[in-house]
Amino acid sequence: MIARRRPELNARTKGVRIAGAFTPLWALFGLVGAISVAPCKAGETRYRLEASSFAALPGFAADRHGEALRAFLKSCAAPAHRAAATSILRPGALKNACVVAASEESATNPRAFFEQNFQPFRIVAENTPEAFFTGYYQPEIAGSLVQSAEFPTPVYAPPPDLTALPEGKRVGALAELTAARRGPDGGLTPYPDRAAIEDGALDHVPSVRKLVYLRDKADLFLTQVQGSARVRLNDGRILHLSFAARNGQPYTAIARVLVQRGVAPPAEMTMRRLVNWLRRNGLERGQAGDDLLRLNRSFVFFDASIDKDAARQPAGGSGVGLSPLRSIAIDAHIWPYGLPFYIDARLPWRSVELEPFQRLTIAQDTGSAIVGAARADIFFGLGDEAGSRAGELRHHGQFFLLLPKD
Repeated sequence: MIARRRPELNARTKGVRIAGAFTPLWALFGLVGAISVAPCKAGETRYRLEASSFAALPGFAADRHGEALRAFLKSCAAPAHRAAATSILRPGALKNACVVAASEESATNPRAFFEQNFQPFRIVAENTPEAFFTGYYQPEIAGSLVQSAEFPTPVYAPPPDLTALPEGKRVGALAELTAARRGPDGGLTPYPDRAAIEDGALDHVPSVRKLVYLRDKADLFLTQVQGSARVRLNDGRILHLSFAARNGQPYTAIARVLVQRGVAPPAEMTMRRLVNWLRRNGLERGQAGDDLLRLNRSFVFFDASIDKDAARQPAGGSGVGLSPLRSIAIDAHIWPYGLPFYIDARLPWRSVELEPFQRLTIAQDTGSAIVGAARADIFFGLGDEAGSRAGELRHHGQFFLLLPKD
């Protein structure tokens, strides 16, 4: 259901109910969140907003508001984003807030900027009072521009015969697909799935490009799940891979498959554990690790560029560079990019110990696992250390939307 009128949201509003709209979308936009197989009680697309105040936000006064303002200003420079439920956001309100954000006064007192220009609302999903949080990052892996026994696994650029499939064309054999293969006669057929591609289905496609070679299919899978990667070449240079396209085939969460098989309980199935399982069980044709990967018919293609700035953060689905622990991925069918959100939760975000995470964050990314209004994926940054921390997050807490005032 889609909200058919804009609710009046003001300081007196209590328990406003929004019928959030959600359309399943298995494409990976920008950076994809960490595997979310732990019990998530906040994946509801129906939700309500409960009016709150900044004084009621735990830890808000102690936050580093200048960091949040700088992340917010990045989104102000990006093109406007339209989402399914933007009826809760008055036209021009976010743009007006951006004008104020750029002022010297806001730079001097960023806390006052947020308090004077936004109204906080607690997001409450249909069946639970708590939101669900995970973490994600950009991995750094080894690779080579030349295929070898050490680096045999290719990363492909989008093939020239791959075409996006508009909804009106998704009929018959193409009904569940988001992309297809366009033949010489203009006809559309399903694009080869992961198994077919790994068996050489692209070998005879004219002009298909192999961007770089990785050490195994587990590294390729990790890159495809995260949606981007930094590949360290043998000469020390960094090749940046960023999501470009998908083959349009349905996505299957193989971590969930292992949970269903009893390999590990949901709370213990981290990305690291999944990758280790794949390698231990073999990635050659006919081995269990490879068989599991082939259950996921989805296959991601990439763009590549040499990074001149090795510390550069990746761009999210909104097109702006992400800020560690300030950028979040949200369900972009419900929330527009650029909106601020406040998180109040106890998370293992600096070590394995739970401690308060009370921060202003900005919606700047999305991902296939990020479903529902009370759901966020927190960006942790680059490399293994960020990955080890991000992979531990599968926790609940409170999630507040900051709506611009008129």
